[in-house]
Amino acid sequence: MAEVLVAAPATHKQPSRKGKKAWRKNVDLTAVQSGLEIVREEIIAGGVISERDSNQLFALDVTGDAEIAKQQSGKKQLKSEEIIAQRSLVPGLDGRKRKAPEVVVLGSKRQKNGVYVSHKELQRLKNIGSAVAVEEPSATHDPWGPSTTTKDPRLTFLDEAQPKREPKTVKEPPIPLSTNGKRIPDIRKPSAGKSYNPLVDDWSALLAREGAAAVSAEIARLAAEAKQEDKEARALAEAEKVEAAERDDAGTDYESAWESEWEGIQSGAEDAAKDVHVMKQHKRKTPAERNKVKTRKEREAREKWDKAHKVRVAEEQRIKQIAKAMSARDKARNSASTAAAETELDSSSSDADIDPTLQRRRFGLLPIPAAPLEVVLPDELQDSLRRLKPEGNLLTDRYRNLLVNGKVEVRRRRDRELHKQKKTDRTEKWSYKDWELK
Repeated sequence: MAEVLVAAPATHKQPSRKGKKAWRKNVDLTAVQSGLEIVREEIIAGGVISERDSNQLFALDVTGDAEIAKQQSGKKQLKSEEIIAQRSLVPGLDGRKRKAPEVVVLGSKRQKNGVYVSHKELQRLKNIGSAVAVEEPSATHDPWGPSTTTKDPRLTFLDEAQPKREPKTVKEPPIPLSTNGKRIPDIRKPSAGKSYNPLVDDWSALLAREGAAAVSAEIARLAAEAKQEDKEARALAEAEKVEAAERDDAGTDYESAWESEWEGIQSGAEDAAKDVHVMKQHKRKTPAERNKVKTRKEREAREKWDKAHKVRVAEEQRIKQIAKAMSARDKARNSASTAAAETELDSSSSDADIDPTLQRRRFGLLPIPAAPLEVVLPDELQDSLRRLKPEGNLLTDRYRNLLVNGKVEVRRRRDRELHKQKKTDRTEKWSYKDWELK
């Protein structure tokens, strides 16, 4: 096709170049004109190629080229291909272990017809003839249905077996462990911020929410540690106070004994009693000792009563706090249940990706495992699928969803380390050191 040269419109009678139409001579229409010419030629030839169907443009060859077959037929086949191409009509050997067939002895004297049947085979045939057909239970067996067992007339002295009764909770739906009492969808809609290429707003909102949750959890942990340290410090202070009181009592007794000894030394009674045998005194307490014991018992009783009084006052205060907390929780639960009844929980809501708040009462003795933290940090964001790392686990998420919905009880994982294994000793061979220089 001859190349068509299309020039810009002429502007011979143009009084001014300040109008909008004065710049039309700078428009390049070469590509548009050439494209229109090509489409026009295709229409003349039978239609535009880009608008035709595949069966009009391509043909499927199912027979092949005869010339190529002739060229390939002259080549010699490899020996390995020839061996593989062989197909024997003899069946292959069966590697399974089978019982050897029994040999039938012909011409035996035990029977007139000459066919002998062994005793073992005779017993097998008798068992087959006397066997009773047993109906196999179907796959739709109901374990709680009525049993059809017949009682043996010889065992009339035994009590009848009680029928199996299904528990009443079989027909009841599972109770979810969420605070609002709503069932969580089996497959939750993922958050837009968890995408491999998320939008800035969605990703920043997810990062801020998870960061705030992590900060609150850390604050609660530090508060618990500070409370425990305060409790230990108060217990240590009480113990030191008791030890100081005991030391004061022991010091007073020691001083009184020392004073009595000093008085005896000053009186000279020891010198006079050196040569005189004194009879051993009876272990009878003096009035001062009795008063001291009485004072000590009164002090211990008073301290015990003060301690019990403090505990009782603390319990009363604690009861008031618990009552207030219970009333506040009941109000919050009622308001939450009312709000949940008004607005249904579905996977298409904006809060479907947020982990639901769980109640303290749980199904089982173990706590529900926390949801994994699926947040990508700024330095971990990738702009290519090749460098993308998989996050999360569908099996773990599904299992935790069953726990939260109350369908499965939380169980402790039994690892292989818990089981007793055979003890083995690992030693290093020294054979590599036994060498000779040649």
